[in-house]
Amino acid sequence: MRRTIRELREERGESRAALAAAVGVTSEEVVAWEMGKAEPTISRLRALTGHFGVRDDQINLRPGDPPSLGDRLAEFL
Repeated sequence: MRRTIRELREERGESRAALAAAVGVTSEEVVAWEMGKAEPTISRLRALTGHFGVRDDQINLRPGDPPSLGDRLAEFL
């Protein structure tokens, strides 16, 4: 199931500042990612996936997008 950066961060009980420090960006960049105003670069995406222990296809970079068909089906399995 795909989750947003915010969901992943909140599941860990992590602040935006802590996430920013862990992946080498500013808190403002994390805010922009969470609000869908910007997307992480490939290198930052790799840092995020390593930090959260997920694959890149498990992160929804556009928080306003509806869930994919696969995500909706996974809810029933």
